[in-house]
Amino acid sequence: MRYTILFSRLSGRGTIPATAQSGGLLLFIALFVGALFFPASGASATLTENIAALFMQSMDIPPQARPQLQVRLLTPPAQRATLCATPALSLSGGPGRLPGVHSVIAQCGARRRFIQVSLTVTASWWQATRTIAAGQMVEAQHLRAQRGSLEHAPSGLIFDMQRIVGRVALRAVRPGEALVESQLRPPRLIRAGERVEVIYSGDGFRIRAAGKALDNAALHQRLRIQTAAGQILTAVATATGKASVTGG
Repeated sequence: MRYTILFSRLSGRGTIPATAQSGGLLLFIALFVGALFFPASGASATLTENIAALFMQSMDIPPQARPQLQVRLLTPPAQRATLCATPALSLSGGPGRLPGVHSVIAQCGARRRFIQVSLTVTASWWQATRTIAAGQMVEAQHLRAQRGSLEHAPSGLIFDMQRIVGRVALRAVRPGEALVESQLRPPRLIRAGERVEVIYSGDGFRIRAAGKALDNAALHQRLRIQTAAGQILTAVATATGKASVTGG
C-alpha cells in the first residue's frame, strides 16, 4: 500500500507544526492501491503528516510561491511498525534539494531508526517573457509566473518577484527561461573612477568630503576610495555616488 500526503503553505507565519494551524496549512490525504482508494492506518497517516510538516519547516520557499509538498513513505510497513507511537523526527543531513529521496531520523528514546521518503514539490517561479539583454535592468513587464514540479528546476531558482525586479542581468536571458540568482546582480550605485561623496561619522562627529572610487559597488557593498590627500580608505556604498565611513 502506498501513502501520499499533500501539504500546501498558505501563509508566511514562521514554522508550521505537525498539527496544522488554522488558515496556515491545508491537508489532503490520498491513498492509492491501483486505481482504488482505501483508508490509511492512523499511525501511517500521522507519521506522514509529521514528516511533511518537518520538511515544510525547513523549506526555503516563500509563501507567495504557494509550495505544495507530496510525501510518499518508502520504508516498508513492517519496519515502520517497530517505531514508537510518537517518534521525535529530524532530517538526516539537512533538506538539501527537496525533490527526491530523503532519510528522516525517527528517535524513540535511545533507539534511532531511519525512514526513507520520496518528496515531490510543486511551486510557482518567474520566467522571462522576452529576451533580457546582458546589463539590462529587469522590469516587472519582463516576467511571467510559471508553476510546476521542482524536480528538474535549476539551482538558485528565484520565487519572489521582488528579488528580481530592479536587478541587472549578468548575461542574456532567453524568453521562457527561469530566473536564477546567478543571472542577476544588484544595480551599481558607484562606479570605479567616479567622484564620490564620503561621509565620515563617529562618536559626536559627522564630516563630509570628496573622494575617487577605486571599485564598483552596489548598495551596502564595500569599496575603496582615494581621498584628495591620496589616502586609501574602505567605505560602504549608501546611495548613488555616496558612501560612508564609520570611525570611533
